[in-house]
Amino acid sequence: MTYLDQWRALSSRIRGLMEAGHLHAQYLAVRSRDSYGRGKRLREQGERILAALRAFRDSFHQMLPAPAVTAIDDFLARTSTLIGDTAGTPDSLQERVWAALVLLAAFETEMSFLLSDVQESIQARSERAFSHLQRSIVVDEDIRAKWVKAFDDGEVACEKLGAVHLLLHGIWAFKVDAAGARTDLVFQEPAADFAAAQRYADGLVLTEWKKAAKDGESRQRFEEARLQALRYAQGPLAATELTGYRYAVVVSRSQVEIPDDVREGGIIYRHVNVAVAPRVPSRA
Repeated sequence: MTYLDQWRALSSRIRGLMEAGHLHAQYLAVRSRDSYGRGKRLREQGERILAALRAFRDSFHQMLPAPAVTAIDDFLARTSTLIGDTAGTPDSLQERVWAALVLLAAFETEMSFLLSDVQESIQARSERAFSHLQRSIVVDEDIRAKWVKAFDDGEVACEKLGAVHLLLHGIWAFKVDAAGARTDLVFQEPAADFAAAQRYADGLVLTEWKKAAKDGESRQRFEEARLQALRYAQGPLAATELTGYRYAVVVSRSQVEIPDDVREGGIIYRHVNVAVAPRVPSRA
């Protein structure tokens, strides 16, 4: 389970506690006494959420964005005493529970934003990189000549040239081998350590490249790329790895029909066509 999956479960748990707290407040508005210990139950659930949040931070602190780790640490430092301290009058205990619930609601909103923002940014960069690549081939004769040569040289040459272009947009593209391990597209070597890539890349994205020598082969090549991407089962080793999308890229001589996205196992497989000698739009 990735840190995003874990956070979604924890976020749902927090929102559920918020709803319970709201219901408790409605009861108090009608009957001021808490005869059945609803406030105590809310405090106990809050303590369990704090424990789950500590476990979440300990498990994923190396993968989470730095602002997210800071937000967790600040929240735990501010809230642990509010929820954990059971000394005082019933009114003061109730006040601390309400204060903790408000802080918890604000924290959930902030964390969801911090984590979703990273993924959306990486996806946007990836989409822009592929669009820029195709448009560059259309308008730049030198770039088009390089891609025609890479197409003639074979699939690996296209992978390398594509990976270098994506890196211009801050995307470090990798593929998987037969065992599902990460492989560098440029050097064709296993890529187990993301530390070096994180120093210069804004996002790490799984891309599978295939060459369609004939237009009629494109659908089969898209399917092969998608099936190969399915082998990737490792959890993200970095907060900047795009986890919700994988790219099946087919390089062809002219434009080919692009299949619709495929959603499988919570992951969206995007299909991209790179045409090295594209027809002008009117002819296409």
